[in-house]
Amino acid sequence: MLDRPSWIYIAAPLFTEAEQDFNAKLAQRLKSAGHAVFLPQEEAKDLTQTEEIFKRCLYGLNHSHLVLVILDGADADSGTCFEVGFAYAKKLPIVGLRTDFRGTGDDWGLNLMLLQSCNHLLLAQRNLPSKIPPNITVIFPGEDYVPILLKIIE
Repeated sequence: MLDRPSWIYIAAPLFTEAEQDFNAKLAQRLKSAGHAVFLPQEEAKDLTQTEEIFKRCLYGLNHSHLVLVILDGADADSGTCFEVGFAYAKKLPIVGLRTDFRGTGDDWGLNLMLLQSCNHLLLAQRNLPSKIPPNITVIFPGEDYVPILLKIIE
């Protein structure tokens, strides 16, 4: 799988069955739409040494053309935060996806560093502020966001 020239790197938490299932389904939908995808849980699944896993993920980031970051949860996953910072430093486009509808306020329930790193953000919200920045697309809880996501990344 590592012979592709460039792909979408999915930066996401991957330590529960639910997280892995969400990531795999999202990756499959992107692949079905014709995109090459680097999904760390798949690309590193046969590796056991932490250094090998780290290097494989860096390879994926270094050869990606876009990073799709999953920002669900009360706080972002620490590994995901590293991947976002790495992508930002490399000036890669970063698209955030938050299906978690908790959180309101100035920073949309997100860490401001992550929010400001994203070129675009798809965000599920129940309580909308009066002004929504142009780089934020609001999705509704339960809405099929993949068609919207595909329009943004294509």
